[in-house]
Amino acid sequence: MPEKKKTAATPKTATGVRKTESKEKSRAEANAKVAAKATEKAAPPKASAKLAAKAAAPAKRAVARPVTRVVGPKPERARTAPEPREKRVQAPAKPLPTAPAGHAPLIAVDGSSSGSIELPAMFATPAKRFATLFQAFLAERANARQATSATKNRHRVSGGGAKPWRQKGTGRARAGSTRSPLWRHGGVVFGPNGRQYWQRIPEKMRRTAFAEAMSSRAVEGRLLVVEGMKLDGERARTRDAVAWLGKIGDTGSTVFVWNEIDENYARAMANLPDIELRTPGSLRLSDILAADTLLVMRPALAALAARTNAAKDETKVAS
Repeated sequence: MPEKKKTAATPKTATGVRKTESKEKSRAEANAKVAAKATEKAAPPKASAKLAAKAAAPAKRAVARPVTRVVGPKPERARTAPEPREKRVQAPAKPLPTAPAGHAPLIAVDGSSSGSIELPAMFATPAKRFATLFQAFLAERANARQATSATKNRHRVSGGGAKPWRQKGTGRARAGSTRSPLWRHGGVVFGPNGRQYWQRIPEKMRRTAFAEAMSSRAVEGRLLVVEGMKLDGERARTRDAVAWLGKIGDTGSTVFVWNEIDENYARAMANLPDIELRTPGSLRLSDILAADTLLVMRPALAALAARTNAAKDETKVAS
């Protein structure tokens, strides 16, 4: 057989070697990228890795907490005894000035006691006619009632003129008006309507009761006659009025009777809860009985005595 001729190998040049090396490098890089992508897809994300780790961990057993907790004893604190406080001792009340029987203490302008003054005969005698005094007091309190409370009967309530339903055939009770006292929004049967509380009391009884009330305060030593009142400064102040009353003594609930009320001093005493200002004409029987002390200006004393003179004269004539 004829022998095959061997072809002689052509020698490789430098440029060819370089090309082959660069191709091999590019292939290796491409293979590395493909392998990296495959590993990224195969590897789980971080969150899934944490969940897998928790799932793989053993489950914790739930232990029930006790109903009562054991509390250890607390260390006792060193307690120091509190310092004793001094109790406030109320200042003793200053007693009112006194006077002999048939007289009343006289108060000077500065609030100090300056002797006594003789009272009118109707104020100096002790009270005897308590029934007259009580009857006059009830009449005064009854006459002070306004008696304005009133209700509407079935005729005064608006509406209800039409008969609600026919007389027969409905099975209901017969009704003639929706304003009947048996119905809601109906009239009132026996409610107050124009009631009067006024009581008549004779003039003689009223004057006698006033004199009996004044004499009861005078006998108890609660009727004081004031010569005048003077406070420091042009404008009277409440604290000055309180200081002036404190010089007299423990007056308590006081009614101050002026012959003419001074507006400057009235404003100073307007804020005091235990004092009322009156005139001889506005002084009521209930004011005398409710007050603890009566302060009467010296000119007003004669006007108060004039309110009982008529009763005194009538008593003389009757006797």
